[in-house]
Amino acid sequence: MRPLVLLLIAFCFSINTSFVPIKSGDSQDQLQDVDRLFYVAKIWGFLKYYHPLVAKGSYNWDEKLQNMIEKTAKYKTHAEFSNYIAKWVYYMGQLPPCRSCNNSNSDQHFLKNFDLSWTQDRRFSDEFRKTFKNIENNRFQGNHFYISQGDAQQFEPKNEGPDFDFIWKDPNQRLLPLFRYWNYIEYFYPHKYLTDQDWDDVLKEMIPKFLNADTELGFHLAMLELIVKIDDSHAGLVTSELDEMPYNNFLPARIDLIENQVVVTEIIDRSKAQMSDLKVGDVLKNINGRSAVSMHEANRKYIWGSNEAVKNRNIYHTLFMGMKEPPHVEIERNGSVRTATLNLYKYSDLSYQSNNSAEKWSIVDDSIGYADLGKVTNGDVDQMMSELINQQFIIFDLRSNPRVSYRALAKYLNPSDTVFAKFTRPDLSYPGKFIWDGERTCGEENEDYFKGNVVLLVDENTQSNAEFTCMSLQTAPNVTVVGSQTAGTLGNVSKFAILARLHTSMSAIGVYYPDGSETQRVGIVPDVNVKPTIAGIRADKDEVLDKAIQIAQEEIERLKEIARLEELARQRRLDSLARLDSLRVLDSLRIDSVRMNALPMDSLQMDSLKIDEGIDN
Repeated sequence: MRPLVLLLIAFCFSINTSFVPIKSGDSQDQLQDVDRLFYVAKIWGFLKYYHPLVAKGSYNWDEKLQNMIEKTAKYKTHAEFSNYIAKWVYYMGQLPPCRSCNNSNSDQHFLKNFDLSWTQDRRFSDEFRKTFKNIENNRFQGNHFYISQGDAQQFEPKNEGPDFDFIWKDPNQRLLPLFRYWNYIEYFYPHKYLTDQDWDDVLKEMIPKFLNADTELGFHLAMLELIVKIDDSHAGLVTSELDEMPYNNFLPARIDLIENQVVVTEIIDRSKAQMSDLKVGDVLKNINGRSAVSMHEANRKYIWGSNEAVKNRNIYHTLFMGMKEPPHVEIERNGSVRTATLNLYKYSDLSYQSNNSAEKWSIVDDSIGYADLGKVTNGDVDQMMSELINQQFIIFDLRSNPRVSYRALAKYLNPSDTVFAKFTRPDLSYPGKFIWDGERTCGEENEDYFKGNVVLLVDENTQSNAEFTCMSLQTAPNVTVVGSQTAGTLGNVSKFAILARLHTSMSAIGVYYPDGSETQRVGIVPDVNVKPTIAGIRADKDEVLDKAIQIAQEEIERLKEIARLEELARQRRLDSLARLDSLRVLDSLRIDSVRMNALPMDSLQMDSLKIDEGIDN
């Protein structure tokens, strides 16, 4: 009896909810192939993360994408296309009402990335719009088949089948990694709203590039170009094809963009650098007859980074990309120009010789301490601070990744527990929305905290953990930041494979100052801007540290002068008080004298007689 009742209920439900196609009417607006594939990508991603049957893994969704691409190719108007999609979704299965879905926005939601307005585009049929709004309102809740949240609240894809039998020569299959990655960013990248290029425009631009990638290397370069467009220094692409491009061909010396010129700033492998006669301060003017700077600009679509400072920093990785023969380079050294053929190497073949001889901390000048936080460890902090805490200034160098915890330092620098950051994380129950997820504090109640001045040194190498540490140390009472724009790349990192042998990563949570100010792409904004110069590099000067010491010295001298003037004023006050006391004594004597002169003579004599008589007695 029970099966029969259930069957009748199901039959009645199917009658009441059967799909009724909507005619296109007068809407004959043409749908170009790129636009069609653009919507296929968005629909496929929306259903993947929202539709309960898809989100729990009921379908081979990658296979469904290929089917959708092929089946929609014949539709040339928005109405025809949307009618087909609505019917296709209907036959996937009906949705039970979601009683736990909260469709309103709360104060806890961060909404700058969220936009499903495209599902209600008036060019689509009424049935399409109703279907997709119904899916949004009754979206999947629970343990998602395709996404999860890591221990640090970061987005992590799962069950994507990175070993999918991918055939790169098939144009439709080449769209799979594009659509997959694009939707990762669309719904789970906390900084999508900050990208230079609108994310929808990125998809429209990249579809033809993936379709036209006629070599495997061309396909991998298109993938790299796509990833660069999220403007994130945590991003990048690791593939064997790019490794063998030769993409990772390096000089035995580090180069940086200094004063808009390509300059050797550090020798990495001394013996190999000597073979090419490369020295610190050399300027690479032209490469194979082209300006080195213009070559850097030409490669920018392959250079990942959150801001210009990082993109310029990464010139070392990309300037010689794709060169199969040793380049002919015009080199300027102290006014003289020569042409040399420079050998390039894989980074693994270079013998890096770092300079670890410098002390972890020291007293660099009268009342000025210095600490390299790239060398100081948590075990060093107590001893270091006992030696530096009586200085008037402590300079903390954050131009490399700190080995020390910000908590270990902040307890010495703050008089109390202080909020310095707050976060957002993806809301997996409502993809595209993010949630404000708590605050981070540093410091503790401490009457004996460091009461002097703190100087923080930063540059484009100050990234991620170093920036987070800098944010915490900025809460100390007297702080000055010296240097240049930092990497603007904070937050825990998601690492994942888009396909087998295509590995990437991204910043996965949002990090903000307590007042909601941006850190991503902005970085730490210096109070005093200082950048290295070619002259300074050639003279082996650390101009950022020199500026910090100068600031400290000038402040110490200023404080000394203030103390001298205060002491002088104090002495003057004392002298004035002494003179005033003297005048008061003199005035008192004058008054007494006047009074004495006013007395009768016989009174004085009688007093004298009385005194004398008293003595005699």
